[in-house]
Amino acid sequence: MFQGFNEDLLSFYADIRFHNEKPFMDAHRKEYYQKVRDPFYAFIDALAPAMQKIDEDMEVRPHKCLSRINRDTRFSKDKSPYRDHHWVAFRQAARDKDGAPFYWFEIRLDSVSWGLGLWGENQALLDALRRRMVAKPEEVMGALRTAFEHGFVQGGQVWKRTLQPPPSLPEMLKSLYPARSLYFEKQGIDPGWIFEASIVDRVAADFTALQPVWRLLRGLDDMDGGKL
Repeated sequence: MFQGFNEDLLSFYADIRFHNEKPFMDAHRKEYYQKVRDPFYAFIDALAPAMQKIDEDMEVRPHKCLSRINRDTRFSKDKSPYRDHHWVAFRQAARDKDGAPFYWFEIRLDSVSWGLGLWGENQALLDALRRRMVAKPEEVMGALRTAFEHGFVQGGQVWKRTLQPPPSLPEMLKSLYPARSLYFEKQGIDPGWIFEASIVDRVAADFTALQPVWRLLRGLDDMDGGKL
């Protein structure tokens, strides 16, 4: 049963940051399981019922949701083999992660974050979202209002020159229209919350509040015009 994360998790992150090498990890792999992987697995299991209420097709198997400790260094200048942070990603089961709508929860040494967004760029989906904004602005604004009322803010890159919102578009949607990438992130998080069992309830409530945005993005992604 999940009772909150432990300071040992952050201690392990600090250790791996300063000893980011295979001999250290080989010698401390059991410690990694106990301090990091297993608590995250328990957190995912505790959150799974809420996620499947949001979407019955949500992937909730811990080994599919938790980021790996090993880094992919093929295209990175940083060749450190291991991560000093972890995230949980909930997305549609059997959906490739690239471009997919997903919920995330992340713990770093200096921050905690959670929200909803697109994994990378998915211009087909965002083009479909732009069409929906023009055709059904009230539907999109309704989803956004729920997110904003629960302390989420919109983020992501925009097309500054090539995509200008139509003059008739409601003011609320004008910052969303030129989106090149998109996410909604919770504001006002106290990092100390992760040490409480109630972090599951906090995240479940916030993820449920984002359900209208999830349904909008998931629906567009399922359409022919929203697929990669």
